[in-house]
Amino acid sequence: MNIKVNTKVNDKSKKFTNTMQNRPKGQLIIYQVYKTIRQYFPDLLDRISKLPDFRERKQYEIVELVVGAIAMFLFKQGSRNAMNNDRKETKFSKNYCRLFKLKLPHMDTVDDLFRILKEEELEAMKSALVAGLIEQKVFRKFKFLGKSYIIAIDGTGIASFDYKHCEACLTKTSKNGKTTYFHTVMEAKLITSNGLSISLATEWISNEGKSEYDKQDCELNAFKRLAVKIKKYFPRLPIIIAADGLYPNQSFFEICKNYGWNFVVTLQDKSLKSIQEDIAWLKNKPDGETTVVQAEKHVRITLTYTYLNNIQYKEYSLSWVECIEDKINHKTGETEQKRFVHISNISLDRSKSVSVSDAGRLRWKIENEGFNTQKKGGYKLEHKYSRISFLAMKNYYQCLQIAHIINQLAIKSQCINMLFVNDRKFTIIKLWQRLMSFLIECDISENELLAINCQRFQIRLT
Repeated sequence: MNIKVNTKVNDKSKKFTNTMQNRPKGQLIIYQVYKTIRQYFPDLLDRISKLPDFRERKQYEIVELVVGAIAMFLFKQGSRNAMNNDRKETKFSKNYCRLFKLKLPHMDTVDDLFRILKEEELEAMKSALVAGLIEQKVFRKFKFLGKSYIIAIDGTGIASFDYKHCEACLTKTSKNGKTTYFHTVMEAKLITSNGLSISLATEWISNEGKSEYDKQDCELNAFKRLAVKIKKYFPRLPIIIAADGLYPNQSFFEICKNYGWNFVVTLQDKSLKSIQEDIAWLKNKPDGETTVVQAEKHVRITLTYTYLNNIQYKEYSLSWVECIEDKINHKTGETEQKRFVHISNISLDRSKSVSVSDAGRLRWKIENEGFNTQKKGGYKLEHKYSRISFLAMKNYYQCLQIAHIINQLAIKSQCINMLFVNDRKFTIIKLWQRLMSFLIECDISENELLAINCQRFQIRLT
Protein backbone atom coordinates (compact mmCIF):
# COMPACT_ATOMS: atom_id res chain seq x y z
CA MET A 1 0.00 0.00 0.00
CA ASN A 2 1.52 3.32 -1.09
CA ILE A 3 0.67 6.17 1.25
CA LYS A 4 1.02 9.65 -0.20
CA VAL A 5 2.00 12.71 1.83
CA ASN A 6 0.43 16.16 1.57
CA THR A 7 2.71 18.07 -0.77
CA LYS A 8 1.41 21.56 -0.04
CA VAL A 9 4.30 23.12 1.87
CA ASN A 10 5.55 26.58 2.71
CA ASP A 11 8.06 28.08 0.30
CA LYS A 12 10.59 28.31 3.13
CA SER A 13 10.76 24.52 3.28
CA LYS A 14 12.31 24.50 -0.23
CA LYS A 15 15.51 25.98 1.14
CA PHE A 16 17.33 22.69 1.43
CA THR A 17 21.06 22.98 1.94
CA ASN A 18 23.26 21.28 -0.65
CA THR A 19 24.57 18.99 2.07
CA MET A 20 21.11 17.71 2.97
CA GLN A 21 20.08 17.32 -0.66
CA ASN A 22 23.03 15.05 -1.37
CA ARG A 23 22.38 12.70 1.51
CA PRO A 24 20.77 9.28 0.89
CA LYS A 25 17.05 9.42 1.64
CA GLY A 26 17.38 6.59 4.15
CA GLN A 27 19.93 8.56 6.10
CA LEU A 28 17.76 11.68 6.00
CA ILE A 29 14.79 9.97 7.63
CA ILE A 30 16.96 8.24 10.23
CA TYR A 31 18.46 11.56 11.29
CA GLN A 32 15.04 13.21 11.24
CA VAL A 33 13.60 10.53 13.56
CA TYR A 34 16.62 11.03 15.80
CA LYS A 35 16.11 14.81 15.82
CA THR A 36 12.36 14.36 16.45
CA ILE A 37 13.01 12.31 19.57
CA ARG A 38 15.64 14.77 20.74
CA GLN A 39 13.45 17.86 20.25
CA TYR A 40 10.03 16.60 21.31
CA PHE A 41 10.90 13.81 23.76
CA PRO A 42 14.31 14.66 25.27
CA ASP A 43 13.49 12.77 28.47
CA LEU A 44 12.11 9.63 26.77
CA LEU A 45 14.91 7.32 27.95
CA ASP A 46 14.77 8.71 31.48
CA ARG A 47 11.02 8.10 31.62
CA ILE A 48 11.45 4.52 30.47
CA SER A 49 14.28 3.92 32.95
CA LYS A 50 11.91 4.81 35.80
CA LEU A 51 9.33 2.17 34.88
CA PRO A 52 8.93 -0.49 37.60
CA ASP A 53 10.98 -3.60 36.95
CA PHE A 54 10.00 -6.79 38.82
CA ARG A 55 12.21 -9.22 36.89
CA GLU A 56 14.41 -11.53 38.91
CA ARG A 57 17.07 -12.02 36.23
CA LYS A 58 18.11 -8.86 34.38
CA GLN A 59 20.25 -9.47 31.32
CA TYR A 60 19.14 -6.10 29.94
CA GLU A 61 18.07 -2.86 31.58
CA ILE A 62 14.36 -2.14 31.28
CA VAL A 63 15.09 0.89 29.08
CA GLU A 64 16.90 -1.38 26.61
CA LEU A 65 13.94 -3.74 26.38
CA VAL A 66 11.25 -1.10 25.95
CA VAL A 67 13.28 0.92 23.46
CA GLY A 68 13.88 -2.30 21.54
CA ALA A 69 10.13 -2.77 21.19
CA ILE A 70 9.56 0.87 20.21
CA ALA A 71 12.37 0.61 17.65
CA MET A 72 10.73 -2.48 16.11
CA PHE A 73 7.77 -0.24 15.27
CA LEU A 74 9.86 2.84 14.46
CA PHE A 75 11.65 0.82 11.78
CA LYS A 76 8.38 -0.94 10.77
CA GLN A 77 9.76 -4.43 11.03
CA GLY A 78 6.36 -6.02 11.53
CA SER A 79 7.36 -8.91 13.79
CA ARG A 80 9.69 -9.89 16.59
CA ASN A 81 11.35 -12.43 14.31
CA ALA A 82 12.16 -9.77 11.71
CA MET A 83 13.71 -7.57 14.40
CA ASN A 84 15.77 -10.52 15.67
CA ASN A 85 17.02 -11.16 12.13
CA ASP A 86 18.09 -7.52 11.83
CA ARG A 87 19.88 -7.93 15.14
CA LYS A 88 22.18 -10.47 13.48
CA GLU A 89 23.31 -7.86 10.97
CA THR A 90 26.57 -6.36 12.24
CA LYS A 91 26.06 -2.86 10.87
CA PHE A 92 22.44 -2.71 11.98
CA SER A 93 23.43 -3.54 15.56
CA LYS A 94 26.21 -0.96 15.52
CA ASN A 95 23.95 1.71 14.06
CA TYR A 96 21.25 0.91 16.61
CA CYS A 97 23.73 1.30 19.48
CA ARG A 98 24.96 4.60 18.05
CA LEU A 99 21.42 5.96 17.74
CA PHE A 100 20.12 4.96 21.15
CA LYS A 101 23.31 4.43 23.17
CA LEU A 102 21.76 1.14 24.30
CA LYS A 103 22.26 -2.55 23.67
CA LEU A 104 19.91 -4.15 21.13
CA PRO A 105 17.98 -6.86 23.02
CA HIS A 106 16.65 -10.17 21.75
CA MET A 107 12.91 -9.74 21.26
CA ASP A 108 12.09 -12.89 23.24
CA THR A 109 13.54 -11.13 26.27
CA VAL A 110 11.33 -8.13 25.50
CA ASP A 111 8.36 -10.47 25.44
CA ASP A 112 9.28 -11.87 28.87
CA LEU A 113 9.15 -8.34 30.29
CA PHE A 114 5.89 -7.44 28.57
CA ARG A 115 4.16 -10.45 30.08
CA ILE A 116 4.62 -8.97 33.56
CA LEU A 117 4.77 -5.19 32.98
CA LYS A 118 1.48 -3.60 34.01
CA GLU A 119 -0.34 -2.19 31.00
CA GLU A 120 -1.03 1.17 32.62
CA GLU A 121 2.70 1.95 32.91
CA LEU A 122 3.35 2.37 29.19
CA GLU A 123 -0.02 3.99 28.57
CA ALA A 124 0.57 6.57 31.29
CA MET A 125 4.00 7.29 29.84
CA LYS A 126 2.55 7.68 26.33
CA SER A 127 -0.08 10.11 27.60
CA ALA A 128 2.59 12.10 29.44
CA LEU A 129 4.60 12.34 26.21
CA VAL A 130 1.54 13.66 24.36
CA ALA A 131 0.85 16.11 27.18
CA GLY A 132 4.38 17.38 26.65
CA LEU A 133 3.64 17.96 22.94
CA ILE A 134 0.53 19.94 23.90
CA GLU A 135 2.54 22.01 26.37
CA GLN A 136 5.03 22.73 23.58
CA LYS A 137 2.05 23.97 21.52
CA VAL A 138 2.85 21.57 18.69
CA PHE A 139 -0.82 21.30 17.70
CA ARG A 140 -1.87 24.86 18.53
CA LYS A 141 -2.61 25.95 14.95
CA PHE A 142 -4.97 22.99 14.51
CA LYS A 143 -7.34 23.89 17.36
CA PHE A 144 -11.07 23.86 16.69
CA LEU A 145 -12.24 27.51 16.55
CA GLY A 146 -8.84 28.38 18.01
CA LYS A 147 -9.88 26.93 21.39
CA SER A 148 -10.31 23.15 21.52
CA TYR A 149 -8.50 20.04 20.35
CA ILE A 150 -10.47 17.61 18.18
CA ILE A 151 -10.43 14.18 19.80
CA ALA A 152 -11.79 11.36 17.66
CA ILE A 153 -12.98 8.14 19.29
CA ASP A 154 -13.34 4.80 17.57
CA GLY A 155 -12.68 1.09 17.95
CA THR A 156 -10.90 -1.42 15.75
CA GLY A 157 -10.04 -5.10 15.67
CA ILE A 158 -6.51 -6.09 16.62
CA ALA A 159 -6.22 -9.86 16.34
CA SER A 160 -8.47 -12.88 15.74
CA PHE A 161 -8.03 -16.57 16.50
CA ASP A 162 -9.81 -19.83 15.72
CA TYR A 163 -9.11 -20.87 19.31
CA LYS A 164 -9.60 -19.21 22.69
CA HIS A 165 -6.55 -16.98 23.07
CA CYS A 166 -7.31 -15.90 26.65
CA GLU A 167 -10.14 -15.22 29.08
CA ALA A 168 -10.52 -11.68 27.72
CA CYS A 169 -11.43 -12.78 24.18
CA LEU A 170 -14.59 -11.51 22.56
CA THR A 171 -16.42 -14.11 20.47
CA LYS A 172 -18.67 -14.32 17.45
CA THR A 173 -20.28 -17.42 15.99
CA SER A 174 -21.07 -17.78 12.29
CA LYS A 175 -24.20 -19.37 10.84
CA ASN A 176 -22.35 -22.65 10.33
CA GLY A 177 -21.49 -22.74 14.04
CA LYS A 178 -17.81 -21.74 13.82
CA THR A 179 -16.66 -19.54 16.73
CA THR A 180 -14.03 -16.86 16.23
CA TYR A 181 -12.15 -15.32 19.15
CA PHE A 182 -10.85 -11.78 18.79
CA HIS A 183 -9.54 -8.68 20.52
CA THR A 184 -10.74 -5.13 19.92
CA VAL A 185 -9.35 -1.84 21.16
CA MET A 186 -10.90 1.61 21.57
CA GLU A 187 -8.84 4.73 20.99
CA ALA A 188 -9.06 8.45 21.67
CA LYS A 189 -6.81 10.21 19.17
CA LEU A 190 -6.02 13.88 18.73
CA ILE A 191 -6.60 14.54 15.02
CA THR A 192 -5.53 17.50 12.89
CA SER A 193 -6.36 18.79 9.44
CA ASN A 194 -2.83 18.08 8.19
CA GLY A 195 -3.25 14.36 8.87
CA LEU A 196 -1.87 13.76 12.37
CA SER A 197 -3.59 11.08 14.45
CA ILE A 198 -2.05 11.05 17.93
CA SER A 199 -3.04 8.46 20.55
CA LEU A 200 -4.16 10.07 23.82
CA ALA A 201 -5.73 7.15 25.64
CA THR A 202 -6.60 3.49 25.05
CA GLU A 203 -9.31 1.18 26.37
CA TRP A 204 -9.59 -2.50 25.51
CA ILE A 205 -12.98 -3.98 24.75
CA SER A 206 -12.74 -7.34 26.47
CA ASN A 207 -14.55 -10.00 28.47
CA GLU A 208 -11.84 -10.05 31.12
CA GLY A 209 -13.39 -10.61 34.55
CA LYS A 210 -16.82 -11.49 33.14
CA SER A 211 -18.68 -14.71 33.85
CA GLU A 212 -20.13 -16.83 31.05
CA TYR A 213 -23.57 -15.41 31.86
CA ASP A 214 -22.54 -11.78 31.43
CA LYS A 215 -23.10 -9.93 28.18
CA GLN A 216 -20.04 -9.23 26.08
CA ASP A 217 -18.27 -5.92 26.47
CA CYS A 218 -19.03 -3.35 23.76
CA GLU A 219 -17.72 -0.06 22.36
CA LEU A 220 -20.28 2.06 24.22
CA ASN A 221 -19.30 0.57 27.58
CA ALA A 222 -15.63 0.93 26.71
CA PHE A 223 -16.16 4.64 25.97
CA LYS A 224 -17.34 5.19 29.54
CA ARG A 225 -14.03 3.82 30.80
CA LEU A 226 -12.07 5.63 28.10
CA ALA A 227 -13.64 8.96 29.07
CA VAL A 228 -12.39 8.48 32.63
CA LYS A 229 -8.86 7.98 31.30
CA ILE A 230 -9.00 11.04 29.05
CA LYS A 231 -10.08 13.18 31.98
CA LYS A 232 -7.43 11.63 34.22
CA TYR A 233 -4.54 12.17 31.80
CA PHE A 234 -5.73 15.54 30.40
CA PRO A 235 -7.90 17.10 33.14
CA ARG A 236 -7.84 20.69 31.81
CA LEU A 237 -7.53 20.05 28.10
CA PRO A 238 -10.26 21.84 26.08
CA ILE A 239 -11.83 19.09 23.99
CA ILE A 240 -14.41 18.54 21.29
CA ILE A 241 -15.21 14.84 20.85
CA ALA A 242 -15.77 13.66 17.26
CA ALA A 243 -17.67 10.38 17.08
CA ASP A 244 -19.49 8.23 14.54
CA GLY A 245 -23.15 7.26 14.27
CA LEU A 246 -22.95 4.82 17.18
CA TYR A 247 -22.81 7.61 19.77
CA PRO A 248 -25.85 9.90 19.58
CA ASN A 249 -27.44 8.67 22.81
CA GLN A 250 -28.20 9.92 26.30
CA SER A 251 -25.25 8.16 27.93
CA PHE A 252 -22.75 9.82 25.58
CA PHE A 253 -24.36 13.25 25.97
CA GLU A 254 -24.28 12.94 29.76
CA ILE A 255 -20.60 11.99 29.88
CA CYS A 256 -19.65 14.96 27.72
CA LYS A 257 -21.80 17.28 29.86
CA ASN A 258 -20.26 16.03 33.12
CA TYR A 259 -16.71 16.46 31.83
CA GLY A 260 -17.37 19.82 30.18
CA TRP A 261 -16.63 18.57 26.67
CA ASN A 262 -18.16 19.74 23.43
CA PHE A 263 -19.00 17.13 20.82
CA VAL A 264 -19.89 16.63 17.18
CA VAL A 265 -21.47 13.30 16.26
CA THR A 266 -22.55 11.76 12.98
CA LEU A 267 -26.35 11.51 12.87
CA GLN A 268 -27.69 8.63 10.84
CA ASP A 269 -31.21 8.86 9.40
CA LYS A 270 -32.53 6.14 11.72
CA SER A 271 -30.88 7.47 14.91
CA LEU A 272 -32.72 9.49 17.58
CA LYS A 273 -36.12 8.86 16.01
CA SER A 274 -37.75 11.08 18.61
CA ILE A 275 -36.17 14.18 17.05
CA GLN A 276 -35.95 13.13 13.40
CA GLU A 277 -39.51 14.36 12.70
CA ASP A 278 -38.72 17.71 14.34
CA ILE A 279 -35.60 18.07 12.21
CA ALA A 280 -37.49 17.15 9.02
CA TRP A 281 -40.07 19.86 9.77
CA LEU A 282 -37.68 22.55 11.04
CA LYS A 283 -35.16 22.26 8.22
CA ASN A 284 -37.74 23.73 5.84
CA LYS A 285 -37.18 26.95 7.79
CA PRO A 286 -33.56 26.61 8.95
CA ASP A 287 -31.77 29.00 11.25
CA GLY A 288 -29.30 29.64 8.49
CA GLU A 289 -27.52 28.45 5.36
CA THR A 290 -24.10 29.11 3.92
CA THR A 291 -22.20 27.98 0.83
CA VAL A 292 -18.49 27.38 0.34
CA VAL A 293 -16.94 26.83 -3.09
CA GLN A 294 -13.60 25.08 -3.56
CA ALA A 295 -11.76 24.90 -6.88
CA GLU A 296 -9.07 22.37 -7.72
CA LYS A 297 -7.36 21.59 -11.03
CA HIS A 298 -10.32 20.10 -12.90
CA VAL A 299 -12.81 19.89 -10.05
CA ARG A 300 -15.25 22.36 -8.56
CA ILE A 301 -16.70 21.49 -5.14
CA THR A 302 -19.73 23.30 -3.75
CA LEU A 303 -20.49 22.77 -0.06
CA THR A 304 -23.93 23.85 1.12
CA TYR A 305 -24.41 23.97 4.90
CA THR A 306 -27.85 24.12 6.54
CA TYR A 307 -28.15 24.34 10.30
CA LEU A 308 -30.65 24.35 13.17
CA ASN A 309 -30.32 25.31 16.84
CA ASN A 310 -32.26 24.54 20.03
CA ILE A 311 -33.40 21.03 19.13
CA GLN A 312 -34.60 19.46 22.36
CA TYR A 313 -33.71 15.86 23.19
CA LYS A 314 -34.71 15.05 26.77
CA GLU A 315 -32.74 17.54 28.90
CA TYR A 316 -30.23 18.34 26.16
CA SER A 317 -30.30 21.20 23.69
CA LEU A 318 -28.69 20.15 20.42
CA SER A 319 -27.78 21.78 17.15
CA TRP A 320 -27.98 20.11 13.75
CA VAL A 321 -25.97 20.74 10.60
CA GLU A 322 -26.28 19.17 7.17
CA CYS A 323 -23.61 19.49 4.49
CA ILE A 324 -24.39 18.71 0.86
CA GLU A 325 -21.22 18.30 -1.18
CA ASP A 326 -21.59 18.63 -4.97
CA LYS A 327 -18.49 17.78 -6.97
CA ILE A 328 -18.17 18.46 -10.69
CA ASN A 329 -15.23 17.29 -12.79
CA HIS A 330 -15.05 19.74 -15.69
CA LYS A 331 -12.67 17.49 -17.61
CA THR A 332 -14.78 14.31 -17.54
CA GLY A 333 -18.20 15.84 -16.91
CA GLU A 334 -18.75 13.49 -13.97
CA THR A 335 -20.80 14.72 -11.01
CA GLU A 336 -20.97 13.37 -7.48
CA GLN A 337 -23.07 14.32 -4.47
CA LYS A 338 -22.53 13.39 -0.82
CA ARG A 339 -24.51 14.23 2.30
CA PHE A 340 -23.10 14.62 5.80
CA VAL A 341 -25.23 15.18 8.90
CA HIS A 342 -23.97 15.94 12.39
CA ILE A 343 -25.36 17.02 15.76
CA SER A 344 -23.52 18.99 18.39
CA ASN A 345 -23.94 20.76 21.71
CA ILE A 346 -22.45 23.94 20.20
CA SER A 347 -24.82 26.73 19.20
CA LEU A 348 -24.30 27.40 15.50
CA ASP A 349 -24.08 30.44 13.27
CA ARG A 350 -22.94 30.59 9.65
CA SER A 351 -19.26 30.36 10.50
CA LYS A 352 -19.55 27.76 13.26
CA SER A 353 -21.83 25.54 11.18
CA VAL A 354 -18.97 25.12 8.68
CA SER A 355 -16.41 24.50 11.42
CA VAL A 356 -18.57 21.96 13.27
CA SER A 357 -19.43 20.04 10.11
CA ASP A 358 -15.80 20.00 9.00
CA ALA A 359 -14.72 18.78 12.45
CA GLY A 360 -17.28 15.97 12.23
CA ARG A 361 -15.99 14.94 8.83
CA LEU A 362 -12.43 15.06 10.12
CA ARG A 363 -13.27 12.12 12.38
CA TRP A 364 -12.44 9.66 9.59
CA LYS A 365 -8.75 10.47 10.09
CA ILE A 366 -8.70 8.17 13.13
CA GLU A 367 -9.61 5.37 10.74
CA ASN A 368 -7.33 6.33 7.84
CA GLU A 369 -4.26 8.09 9.26
CA GLY A 370 -4.76 6.16 12.50
CA PHE A 371 -5.89 2.53 12.28
CA ASN A 372 -5.44 1.90 8.54
CA THR A 373 -1.91 3.30 8.55
CA GLN A 374 -1.02 1.17 11.55
CA LYS A 375 -2.47 -1.93 9.88
CA LYS A 376 -1.23 -1.47 6.30
CA GLY A 377 1.53 1.13 6.51
CA GLY A 378 4.25 -1.12 7.92
CA TYR A 379 3.38 -1.24 11.62
CA LYS A 380 1.39 -4.50 11.24
CA LEU A 381 -1.12 -3.65 13.97
CA GLU A 382 -2.97 -6.93 13.40
CA HIS A 383 0.15 -9.08 13.72
CA LYS A 384 0.14 -11.36 16.77
CA TYR A 385 3.18 -9.95 18.54
CA SER A 386 2.40 -12.20 21.50
CA ARG A 387 0.34 -15.33 20.87
CA ILE A 388 0.24 -16.30 24.54
CA SER A 389 -0.13 -13.19 26.71
CA PHE A 390 -2.93 -10.63 26.39
CA LEU A 391 -0.94 -8.35 28.72
CA ALA A 392 2.09 -8.49 26.41
CA MET A 393 -0.18 -7.74 23.45
CA LYS A 394 -1.34 -4.59 25.23
CA ASN A 395 2.22 -3.46 25.92
CA TYR A 396 3.29 -3.98 22.30
CA TYR A 397 0.26 -1.92 21.29
CA GLN A 398 1.41 1.02 23.43
CA CYS A 399 4.91 0.83 21.98
CA LEU A 400 3.39 0.92 18.50
CA GLN A 401 1.46 4.07 19.41
CA ILE A 402 4.60 5.79 20.74
CA ALA A 403 6.56 4.86 17.62
CA HIS A 404 3.74 6.04 15.36
CA ILE A 405 3.66 9.43 17.12
CA ILE A 406 7.42 9.87 16.59
CA ASN A 407 7.26 8.82 12.95
CA GLN A 408 4.30 11.10 12.20
CA LEU A 409 6.15 14.11 13.55
CA ALA A 410 9.23 13.17 11.51
CA ILE A 411 7.25 12.71 8.29
CA LYS A 412 5.33 15.96 8.77
CA SER A 413 8.55 17.94 9.17
CA GLN A 414 9.27 20.27 6.26
CA CYS A 415 12.65 18.60 5.81
CA ILE A 416 11.16 15.18 5.02
CA ASN A 417 8.06 16.48 3.27
CA MET A 418 10.34 18.06 0.67
CA LEU A 419 11.38 14.58 -0.45
CA PHE A 420 7.81 13.98 -1.61
CA VAL A 421 7.50 17.42 -3.18
CA ASN A 422 10.60 16.84 -5.28
CA ASP A 423 9.48 13.34 -6.32
CA ARG A 424 5.70 12.96 -6.56
CA LYS A 425 5.95 9.19 -7.06
CA PHE A 426 7.99 8.68 -3.91
CA THR A 427 6.06 7.16 -0.98
CA ILE A 428 6.46 6.60 2.74
CA ILE A 429 6.71 2.86 2.15
CA LYS A 430 9.70 3.42 -0.16
CA LEU A 431 11.25 5.84 2.33
CA TRP A 432 11.23 3.23 5.08
CA GLN A 433 12.72 0.67 2.73
CA ARG A 434 15.58 3.12 2.20
CA LEU A 435 15.82 3.62 5.96
CA MET A 436 16.30 -0.09 6.62
CA SER A 437 18.72 -0.48 3.71
CA PHE A 438 20.87 2.28 5.12
CA LEU A 439 20.83 0.84 8.64
CA ILE A 440 21.87 -2.60 7.37
CA GLU A 441 24.39 -1.61 4.69
CA CYS A 442 25.89 1.74 5.79
CA ASP A 443 27.42 3.36 8.86
CA ILE A 444 25.86 6.14 10.90
CA SER A 445 28.49 8.71 11.76
CA GLU A 446 28.95 9.24 15.49
CA ASN A 447 30.42 12.66 14.72
CA GLU A 448 27.27 13.71 12.87
CA LEU A 449 25.07 12.51 15.74
CA LEU A 450 27.28 14.48 18.10
CA ALA A 451 26.91 17.54 15.88
CA ILE A 452 23.11 17.17 15.98
CA ASN A 453 23.25 16.92 19.76
CA CYS A 454 25.38 20.07 20.01
CA GLN A 455 23.49 22.27 17.58
CA ARG A 456 20.28 24.18 18.16
CA PHE A 457 17.52 23.40 15.70
CA GLN A 458 13.77 23.70 15.26
CA ILE A 459 11.52 21.23 13.47
CA ARG A 460 8.80 22.91 11.47
CA LEU A 461 5.69 20.88 10.69
CA THR A 462 3.84 21.16 7.39
